Amino acid sequence: MRIGELSSHSGVSVRSLRYYEEQRLLDPERTAGGQRVYAAEHLTLVVQIQELFQAGFCSSVIQELLPALNSPAHGTHQLQAAFNAATARLESEKESIEIELTALSQMRARLGLAPDTHVSLHGGDHDSSPAAPPTPFDHRDRRLR
Repeated sequence: MRIGELSSHSGVSVRSLRYYEEQRLLDPERTAGGQRVYAAEHLTLVVQIQELFQAGFCSSVIQELLPALNSPAHGTHQLQAAFNAATARLESEKESIEIELTALSQMRARLGLAPDTHVSLHGGDHDSSPAAPPTPFDHRDRRLR
């Protein structure tokens, strides 16, 4: 199948598939004209890559884990170690976030700021403007290395 077909079957953009190839996560065959040709196995591989990215792994770690995923009997220890490290890192991050939330809550209470209340600075009624949407979190900073 061609790159467009793989993109449509996997739900992954053509741009991402090219990135995966650039990062040596995918290695498609090439026609004499240089066009990429993917086998059915590439679809499974792309799904695995997506799952690993979603779990927070970076492309260099994914590159190391793919052979272990394809040969679980030989790669079990490597996979276990990588997943244990990922869990430990995320638990540590979670603890740090909880500490920061506690500090923020304590500071808010000390300053007399009620959560989710919008008050006008001019002594009038409560501000009727809706709260600003939260800033989207950039997960690139959380990639597991």
